[in-house]
Amino acid sequence: MNALNALNFTGKTVVVCGASDGIGYGVATMFKELGATVHITGTRDATAYDNDFSGMTFHSLKLDNTDNISAFAKEFEQVDVMVNCIGTVLWGSKEFAREGFEQIININLTGAMQLCTEFFPLLEASGGNIVNLDSVVSIRPAFNNPAYSASKAGLLQLSKSLAMKWGRKGVRVNTVAPGMVPTKLTVNQSTPEHEAQFAKTCPIGRFGKPEDIAGAVVYLASPLASYVTGHQLVVDGGVTL
Repeated sequence: MNALNALNFTGKTVVVCGASDGIGYGVATMFKELGATVHITGTRDATAYDNDFSGMTFHSLKLDNTDNISAFAKEFEQVDVMVNCIGTVLWGSKEFAREGFEQIININLTGAMQLCTEFFPLLEASGGNIVNLDSVVSIRPAFNNPAYSASKAGLLQLSKSLAMKWGRKGVRVNTVAPGMVPTKLTVNQSTPEHEAQFAKTCPIGRFGKPEDIAGAVVYLASPLASYVTGHQLVVDGGVTL
């Protein structure tokens, strides 16, 4: 392996699901800058978002329907990296009700499982890999979000199970666990007051940025991590210490 070229993704096709904004958008942008052909998904039409998607191919995709995911995977002839940045949450204690709990599990965990299995044949053919974004709530659960916490803990174990199953078929599966990164999902937790309080307990002393997470994802997707599978890479500024 030529270490100088290990982060050159020219000629590689990367699919980043859940990349219309926030961390996913940061991941997709970094892969684009490294030369990859990048496909991204969002739950709405591309025109509904403020971000610049030039140089990437946008697909509308909702993970609450199995037919949607199957049809999406069939659009591709080659995939080298599949990144799952899908993650939704319900506020106001709605996840404590069965309906809300099942909704989150269906999207965050069951949807992620189908993404992995639908793209597996393409990844096996290319010797590719999967990076799933779980969360630090898989380690330290969120106080008011039992479904989100359970879905991300489940995603970690799912990824490890798939890594065991698919390793000898040439497909690596890893996860990145982001800490606090201001996004639309965390808007109620990322005020200046919250950031000042967070800085007192975070060893690095600040909120994370999408590019902090993107760097970890790119590493795991690259040849630099060719002997790494079934691993959770925590990127949280040291908060879970």
